[in-house]
Amino acid sequence: MSSRRNGILSSSLLLIAANLLIPVAIVIFATGFFPYKPLLPGLAEYEPLDDYSETPEAPFDKLVFMVVDALRR
Repeated sequence: MSSRRNGILSSSLLLIAANLLIPVAIVIFATGFFPYKPLLPGLAEYEPLDDYSETPEAPFDKLVFMVVDALRR
């Protein structure tokens, strides 16, 4: 009985540790993969475009969206 209780306790401790470490790992990955890029003053500013009041014409008539599923055999 004691070994079963120890097994349940150790598995629940591992589950709690995994549930705490997964969000930390996601945050570490996201900060490395999507780094913060500060805006440089004077380079990225909003300017109203008064000359372009109409929506420009589309350069193409159709759009082809292709999904390649490479996980199947």
